[in-house]
Amino acid sequence: MLVSLKELKGSQISALDGNIGEVEDVYFDDRNWIIRFLVVDTSPWIPLSQRTLITPIALKEYNDEDSELEVYISKQMVKDSPKLEEHQTVSRQFEVSYFDYFGYGYYWLGANSWGDYAYPTALASQGTQLLNAEVEHELQTENHLRSAEEIIRYGIDAKDGKKGHVKDMIWDTCTWSLRYLVIDTRDWFLGGKKVLVSPAQLINLSWENQAVSCNIKLEQIRDCPEYEPDKLNQHQYLESVENKLQVNQ
Repeated sequence: MLVSLKELKGSQISALDGNIGEVEDVYFDDRNWIIRFLVVDTSPWIPLSQRTLITPIALKEYNDEDSELEVYISKQMVKDSPKLEEHQTVSRQFEVSYFDYFGYGYYWLGANSWGDYAYPTALASQGTQLLNAEVEHELQTENHLRSAEEIIRYGIDAKDGKKGHVKDMIWDTCTWSLRYLVIDTRDWFLGGKKVLVSPAQLINLSWENQAVSCNIKLEQIRDCPEYEPDKLNQHQYLESVENKLQVNQ
């Protein structure tokens, strides 16, 4: 299933024994555009609580009708899990303590998106113990986790100019990888629209310049398939989107 960041925000997180809170942001890896953590507001349940993170490894499924995500963990496990201070970044040291607490395998060890696997839930019972030298190396590795909410409104840097901006992000709930970036072109050509761009058409993300670089020209961005949110999970629409993206490379 595909879900937009706009839809994902505000979704309720349902633990094995009750509601935890709602999603307020996601942290994704800016090298491969994969969500590593959901940022959950638990303040209605735990007053003055710190930021609570939920990994996709713990997720059962996304219920789009009720805007709800079910998780395989209890409220007490969430309450006792490692937390981040308000302005603290997600370091590799934090991730090691977090994954060790839940007994999950490390997603950064292996050749695939989630360790040796394509899907996050495969790591739910794959607790990993590393050799000391490997642990030390991993702790020094730079973390590339970023806030998805932060890049909304970032500019688009095409091969022949910088126009348009990021409007939304479309995620695949099976792998929690980015399926499409939604770009708003209405501020740079008459009769503009919101279009879908594939991650294959993205080069890099510049936090310093607040821009997403693309490997296609402005005219090609303009000709990308139009974003129709009400058809996002319709097979015929998605097939048409993929066909247009293949032609427009």
